[in-house]
Amino acid sequence: VLMQAKDEEEFVDMLWTMSQYEGGPIAIRYTRGVGTGAKPKDKPELLEIGEAEVVQDGRDVDLFGLGNLFELAEEEGRKLEKLGFSVALINPRWIKPMDTKCLELYAGKCQVICTLEDHVLINGFGCGVMEHLSSQNIHTPVERVGWPDAFIQHGGVSVLRAKHGLTVDTVVEKVLRHLNSRGTKKP
Repeated sequence: VLMQAKDEEEFVDMLWTMSQYEGGPIAIRYTRGVGTGAKPKDKPELLEIGEAEVVQDGRDVDLFGLGNLFELAEEEGRKLEKLGFSVALINPRWIKPMDTKCLELYAGKCQVICTLEDHVLINGFGCGVMEHLSSQNIHTPVERVGWPDAFIQHGGVSVLRAKHGLTVDTVVEKVLRHLNSRGTKKP
């Protein structure tokens, strides 16, 4: 089992879930830098293994913002909504097992999926999304946002994200390639 928290509150819930889990190896993937500042609850919650959190329903674009890139997905969603698109915002939480029911549901509802992860794109969460959709013969386009499979110089997180395209503008540009101005799929 592999998971990644969107904020400190969810991280504490994941630690609690790990402490109660007896099904084999379990891990949390986390990245460097500061968190969002979310205050953990007084009593952590046990999370359902493999169940994504649907934060917002939508019909044009699915944004699967994993871990600390959930904030970027929220910003991207606001920008796409200002452009007139309906956006589904999903916190996948689980890299393995992936919530395939949620993925299939939203792949059937929306015109394009965008995965965002603070990980190398090669063999990452987005690849898992593409592999599952392909195995189910679902052809919804998938745009992936993450790090290149290359040496990344040391530097500030915001500087490195801008350099490697992990920005709202870059992500919106990728998504818009699949949509026309009315929010329907391009022919």
